[in-house]
Amino acid sequence: MQRSRYEYLCAEVEAGNDAFVCHPDSNEEGIITGCVLKTGHMLVKTAQGQTRCWDFNSCKDLQHPKQGPMI
Repeated sequence: MQRSRYEYLCAEVEAGNDAFVCHPDSNEEGIITGCVLKTGHMLVKTAQGQTRCWDFNSCKDLQHPKQGPMI
């Protein structure tokens, strides 16, 4: 993912909107719950309810999650 897209998704999350990403190496996806702009990391809640911290360079933007509602 490009840095500009990462910053956009973080702004969307900060505004209260949902943003979803996929981590191709682990084949996990989830909803972004927060960002650490200084380090380029995202806090992500997976469909299994686990919290992950992913570098934006390792992620792909998801327009729509594959698995049902994310809580």
